[in-house]
Amino acid sequence: MIKLKNKDLRIVSDFLLNSISAKGKKNIHRMRIVEAINEQRKKYAQEEELLLKDYCKLDEQGELKRNNQGTFDVVDKGKMKELADQREYLQNEVLIIDDKNLITAFKTVEKLVNEYDKELVGEQALAHFILSEAFENKEEKELKGGEN
Repeated sequence: MIKLKNKDLRIVSDFLLNSISAKGKKNIHRMRIVEAINEQRKKYAQEEELLLKDYCKLDEQGELKRNNQGTFDVVDKGKMKELADQREYLQNEVLIIDDKNLITAFKTVEKLVNEYDKELVGEQALAHFILSEAFENKEEKELKGGEN
Protein backbone atom coordinates (compact mmCIF):
# COMPACT_ATOMS: atom_id res chain seq x y z
CA MET A 1 0.00 0.00 0.00
CA ILE A 2 1.13 3.51 -0.76
CA LYS A 3 -0.52 6.90 -0.38
CA LEU A 4 0.19 9.63 -2.94
CA LYS A 5 -1.37 12.96 -3.81
CA ASN A 6 -2.85 13.29 -7.29
CA LYS A 7 -0.46 16.13 -8.09
CA ASP A 8 2.54 13.86 -7.37
CA LEU A 9 1.55 10.92 -9.56
CA ARG A 10 3.35 12.11 -12.70
CA ILE A 11 6.72 12.85 -11.13
CA VAL A 12 6.67 9.65 -9.05
CA SER A 13 5.84 7.57 -12.11
CA ASP A 14 8.51 9.33 -14.19
CA PHE A 15 11.10 8.84 -11.44
CA LEU A 16 10.40 5.12 -11.15
CA LEU A 17 10.39 4.70 -14.90
CA ASN A 18 13.33 6.89 -15.90
CA SER A 19 15.64 7.23 -12.89
CA ILE A 20 15.66 3.85 -11.22
CA SER A 21 17.13 1.02 -13.21
CA ALA A 22 16.33 -2.58 -12.45
CA LYS A 23 16.57 -5.98 -14.09
CA GLY A 24 14.62 -9.18 -13.94
CA LYS A 25 11.97 -9.53 -11.26
CA LYS A 26 12.90 -6.14 -9.77
CA ASN A 27 12.08 -4.52 -13.10
CA ILE A 28 8.82 -6.44 -13.35
CA HIS A 29 7.83 -5.31 -9.85
CA ARG A 30 8.82 -1.72 -10.62
CA MET A 31 6.73 -1.75 -13.79
CA ARG A 32 3.72 -3.16 -11.94
CA ILE A 33 3.86 -0.19 -9.57
CA VAL A 34 4.36 2.26 -12.46
CA GLU A 35 1.30 0.77 -14.19
CA ALA A 36 -0.79 1.09 -11.01
CA ILE A 37 0.29 4.72 -10.62
CA ASN A 38 -0.43 5.45 -14.29
CA GLU A 39 -3.93 4.01 -13.94
CA GLN A 40 -4.52 6.50 -11.15
CA ARG A 41 -3.05 9.26 -13.35
CA LYS A 42 -5.62 8.46 -16.04
CA LYS A 43 -8.47 8.63 -13.51
CA TYR A 44 -7.15 11.93 -12.15
CA ALA A 45 -6.93 13.39 -15.68
CA GLN A 46 -10.53 12.33 -16.36
CA GLU A 47 -11.72 13.83 -13.08
CA GLU A 48 -9.88 17.08 -13.75
CA GLU A 49 -11.42 17.28 -17.22
CA LEU A 50 -14.91 16.77 -15.77
CA LEU A 51 -14.24 19.53 -13.26
CA LEU A 52 -13.03 21.90 -15.98
CA LYS A 53 -16.07 21.12 -18.12
CA ASP A 54 -18.29 22.26 -15.24
CA TYR A 55 -16.68 25.72 -15.26
CA CYS A 56 -15.23 26.34 -18.74
CA LYS A 57 -16.55 26.99 -22.22
CA LEU A 58 -17.02 23.99 -24.48
CA ASP A 59 -16.94 23.67 -28.26
CA GLU A 60 -19.71 22.16 -30.41
CA GLN A 61 -18.45 18.62 -29.65
CA GLY A 62 -18.57 19.22 -25.90
CA GLU A 63 -14.80 19.44 -25.56
CA LEU A 64 -12.95 22.12 -23.62
CA LYS A 65 -12.40 25.25 -25.67
CA ARG A 66 -9.03 27.02 -25.48
CA ASN A 67 -8.60 30.76 -25.86
CA ASN A 68 -5.82 32.61 -27.72
CA GLN A 69 -3.47 32.20 -24.74
CA GLY A 70 -3.95 28.44 -24.81
CA THR A 71 -5.86 28.30 -21.54
CA PHE A 72 -9.47 27.40 -20.94
CA ASP A 73 -12.09 30.13 -20.83
CA VAL A 74 -14.10 30.14 -17.63
CA VAL A 75 -17.80 30.71 -18.35
CA ASP A 76 -18.39 32.89 -15.28
CA LYS A 77 -15.31 34.93 -14.36
CA GLY A 78 -16.76 35.30 -10.85
CA LYS A 79 -16.31 31.54 -10.42
CA MET A 80 -12.54 31.52 -11.13
CA LYS A 81 -11.62 31.31 -7.44
CA GLU A 82 -14.14 28.52 -6.93
CA LEU A 83 -12.61 26.61 -9.86
CA ALA A 84 -9.09 27.21 -8.53
CA ASP A 85 -10.15 25.93 -5.09
CA GLN A 86 -11.80 22.85 -6.61
CA ARG A 87 -8.69 22.08 -8.70
CA GLU A 88 -6.41 22.54 -5.69
CA TYR A 89 -8.58 20.17 -3.66
CA LEU A 90 -8.45 17.56 -6.43
CA GLN A 91 -4.67 17.95 -6.84
CA ASN A 92 -4.07 17.51 -3.10
CA GLU A 93 -6.47 14.63 -2.68
CA VAL A 94 -4.63 11.61 -1.32
CA LEU A 95 -5.26 8.34 -3.05
CA ILE A 96 -4.31 4.93 -1.80
CA ILE A 97 -2.92 2.29 -4.08
CA ASP A 98 -3.69 -0.84 -2.11
CA ASP A 99 -3.73 -4.00 -4.17
CA LYS A 100 -2.96 -7.25 -2.38
CA ASN A 101 -1.41 -8.52 -5.62
CA LEU A 102 1.22 -5.75 -5.41
CA ILE A 103 2.54 -6.43 -1.89
CA THR A 104 5.78 -8.01 -3.13
CA ALA A 105 6.16 -5.35 -5.82
CA PHE A 106 5.78 -2.58 -3.22
CA LYS A 107 8.49 -4.15 -1.06
CA THR A 108 10.82 -4.39 -4.05
CA VAL A 109 10.21 -0.79 -5.09
CA GLU A 110 10.64 0.41 -1.52
CA LYS A 111 14.04 -1.29 -1.43
CA LEU A 112 14.99 0.18 -4.81
CA VAL A 113 14.03 3.68 -3.62
CA ASN A 114 15.82 3.33 -0.29
CA GLU A 115 19.00 2.01 -1.94
CA TYR A 116 19.05 4.65 -4.67
CA ASP A 117 22.36 6.49 -4.24
CA LYS A 118 22.74 8.76 -7.25
CA GLU A 119 22.63 12.52 -7.01
CA LEU A 120 19.15 13.94 -7.46
CA VAL A 121 17.95 17.40 -8.44
CA GLY A 122 14.62 19.02 -9.26
CA GLU A 123 11.62 16.77 -9.79
CA GLN A 124 13.73 13.63 -9.36
CA ALA A 125 14.72 14.74 -5.86
CA LEU A 126 11.12 15.62 -5.05
CA ALA A 127 9.82 12.28 -6.34
CA HIS A 128 12.43 10.38 -4.33
CA PHE A 129 11.45 12.33 -1.22
CA ILE A 130 7.72 11.70 -1.80
CA LEU A 131 8.29 7.97 -2.24
CA SER A 132 10.63 7.75 0.75
CA GLU A 133 8.08 9.54 2.93
CA ALA A 134 5.24 7.35 1.65
CA PHE A 135 7.13 4.16 2.45
CA GLU A 136 8.30 5.54 5.82
CA ASN A 137 4.72 6.45 6.78
CA LYS A 138 3.59 2.97 5.78
CA GLU A 139 6.22 1.40 8.03
CA GLU A 140 5.26 3.65 10.96
CA LYS A 141 1.61 2.67 10.56
CA GLU A 142 2.52 -1.03 10.45
CA LEU A 143 4.60 -0.66 13.63
CA LYS A 144 1.80 1.13 15.45
CA GLY A 145 -0.70 -1.48 14.29
CA GLY A 146 1.56 -4.24 15.57
CA GLU A 147 1.69 -2.73 19.08
CA ASN A 148 -2.05 -3.10 19.73
